[in-house]
Amino acid sequence: MNTYTCLEDLSNEIFFEIFVYLYALDIFTAFGSLNKRISSILQSIPLHVIILNNHYDKEINLLSSYLTFHADQVISLKCYDTIRDRSSIISLLFNRHHFINLQSCIFIFDKPSNELENVLKQIENLHRLVTFYVTQSNYKKISEKDECDIIRTIFMNKLSSLRSVTLHYDYNYSNISTYTLNASNLISLDLLISGKVNTISIYSILPILRVCHRIRYLHAIINEEIPSKRTFRVRVQEPFINENDLVISPQIKSFHLSTTVECNIHSIGLILRCMPNLIHFKFYHGTRKVQWQNAQDLINGHKWQNMFEIHVPFLSKFDFHMSIMKYNPKFDLDMIINSFEYFVKKNPEWQLIVDRWENYDIYPEDSFQSNVQSNENDYTQECISCLSKMVYLSNVYQIEFQTFDDPIEWKYIQCVLQACPNVINLKISSSYWILSEFIDNKFLISIFKQIKILKSIKKNRYIPSNFLLKLVERFPSITNIEFEMFSFDDCISTIDILLNYLKDLCYLKIYYYQDSLLDYPVSRNYVIDKRREAFNFNIINEYKVTVTKNREFVEIRLS
Repeated sequence: MNTYTCLEDLSNEIFFEIFVYLYALDIFTAFGSLNKRISSILQSIPLHVIILNNHYDKEINLLSSYLTFHADQVISLKCYDTIRDRSSIISLLFNRHHFINLQSCIFIFDKPSNELENVLKQIENLHRLVTFYVTQSNYKKISEKDECDIIRTIFMNKLSSLRSVTLHYDYNYSNISTYTLNASNLISLDLLISGKVNTISIYSILPILRVCHRIRYLHAIINEEIPSKRTFRVRVQEPFINENDLVISPQIKSFHLSTTVECNIHSIGLILRCMPNLIHFKFYHGTRKVQWQNAQDLINGHKWQNMFEIHVPFLSKFDFHMSIMKYNPKFDLDMIINSFEYFVKKNPEWQLIVDRWENYDIYPEDSFQSNVQSNENDYTQECISCLSKMVYLSNVYQIEFQTFDDPIEWKYIQCVLQACPNVINLKISSSYWILSEFIDNKFLISIFKQIKILKSIKKNRYIPSNFLLKLVERFPSITNIEFEMFSFDDCISTIDILLNYLKDLCYLKIYYYQDSLLDYPVSRNYVIDKRREAFNFNIINEYKVTVTKNREFVEIRLS
């Protein structure tokens, strides 16, 4: 005899176990209105709230209606400030609710925000807050006022429970020494220190050490803001540092330094002098042109060894990645490897990889086409060979080709795509979309069929409407697609084809140069009807469909 167990038959303990794995919105959506017993259980569980940028306003309103009675149960919050159809979500939540028991708080901004005053006032009074994380995405800067207010909130107020802080937005921290600071309880700090040339340096981390006396784990990203156009060369002047007045931070055990600013062994050594009990040091140097003497310093293993022995005698783990751009003379790679012999002997599992990339003309001016072809193939294979040493190409799922629409470059693209057989996200100039040598290439057909995300590089390269049938034939698995067309009139038939032929389509965005004076029926209902005509009633959740049109693009979300 079969035995069936109803949901109501489950014990309270099992429900508590289930709710551990669910976020608040999922819990309230699935269980919020079942019965009084479940509602009673929901009154006594800790809640984890997560709001992503693909959520909708109606979902936030549903969540908020329940938080009216459950805000004091929220112990963790991760929130994007902008969702699909609304912005300033963080301010909205904190204006409506008081999260008095919040322990972990993560804010992600993808648009400038200037409505954080009330949010930060609440943060100041969260006496159980342990972790606080703020980041800006897509290079969208937080307002200058909010930047300063966040710093004051974290470093000036007596948040005695706060232990871990991550602030990943552009700020140079030059004025932090003017604050009356109370951040003595922090043990983990992760900062992005960013500013204009000559306003920041490798030493920009030193004022932070004077503030946070109990830090054990420190990660600093120090980057220069690079102007979009440089009309003159700026000489970077290294700031004066009083070596007899360095702050000592004996608590620091782990230090991760990522930088693109000019540095050398001496400047790094001054920083490490402040951390005499350091155990783990991780150093990342991003690609940029480096002065010859500094480059010689950074690749000399003997100097690293000497610095570590003097300043950090307890260091047991050292990881680094350095990428240096320079002209002749070339480095002696054997000499570099030999200089790090001490580290290899001390730690048998320690590995050193040194690689050299050379830039040279792909198209020699004084040569015949046959010779050019040979050189091109050699160059392409050499690049792929170098890549394969650094990256497992079978694990590459996303590729973007920044090309110059040269009709010969499709050969390089073919080689790269064939070397990365599992790519599913492709961004490439639309000029290649319609190039027969590329789109009809028999070696690429199988790769095209697995592509799920296809985007063109915006360069006023318009896709003709009569090409769309071939496009959906070559790329039948597309879920997301973005490209350009000349006019909105061309978009109408294009949208119909995409909706009718791409069963897995979730998102499309078409930019156009010329708007239309005619009133075309690209509405939400039109899209829903088209999808259901092409497939069936189960293919689409009509509540998630949105259609946006302005003078530059039309955007359709299907899920």
